[in-house]
Amino acid sequence: MPSDRSLRSRCPICNGSHFLPKLRLTRQGETFDIVTCRDCRFIFVADPKSDTANHIDISKINWAFRPRHFQIRRLLLSRLSQGQRVIEIGCGRGEVGHLLRNDSLDYIGYEPARGLSDFGIRAGVPIIQRTFEGDQRADAIVIDNVLEHVAEPAQMLEIAAGALNPGGILIAITPNVNDIRALSPDWQRRHLWVPPDHINFFSATDIAAMFTRAGMVPKRFRFDPLTLQDWKFYPRALAESIGLSLFGHNVYSVKFS
Repeated sequence: MPSDRSLRSRCPICNGSHFLPKLRLTRQGETFDIVTCRDCRFIFVADPKSDTANHIDISKINWAFRPRHFQIRRLLLSRLSQGQRVIEIGCGRGEVGHLLRNDSLDYIGYEPARGLSDFGIRAGVPIIQRTFEGDQRADAIVIDNVLEHVAEPAQMLEIAAGALNPGGILIAITPNVNDIRALSPDWQRRHLWVPPDHINFFSATDIAAMFTRAGMVPKRFRFDPLTLQDWKFYPRALAESIGLSLFGHNVYSVKFS
């Protein structure tokens, strides 16, 4: 095994140790083994790179705002009061923090990847350049498209839940291994089976299991953070409202104790 790769001997969700081969593929000149946990059916890369952070050259990036960043902001503003603290784990450049810059919330981002975090800091986003270890309390914690990149996603969610104040909101967004768009082989190649960047592949069952392990119950975004301008996301919201998970996982949970 290359020196920059690490073998996962335990399932990161259920801690099982028996895996079934799912897929072997080569990307960027390297071969990766994707396996399924025999106990909980979670799918993950068995031999990911030790460092999956994207240490991109700061001169090659700019803001990359996505509709979900605006949806996250609206959800936060609907749930929080003036002066309450928002922590974003794996904030990247800090798009959410930048959108909140004129709002009355106290935002702090955590991002160990240099380049991305350097860019955000240079733009005035308050970013701490390390992983979040649960050493600060928050009224809201955002984990936006991060869990698919890290070796211990369930542990990250537990740390986040433990750092929430009572009544706080935990927002998690991840890709969906059962995304209906995966019916397209081209979409799969570009967005689904994409190690070394993505090393975890979540179903709705996996998301629920992680939240349960963290002592929280996830709820789908549904129509909550949408406006008329978000009309193209209405099919997703409608599917979520009737219990179908057809696209990415957009979930949140409120901590009551």
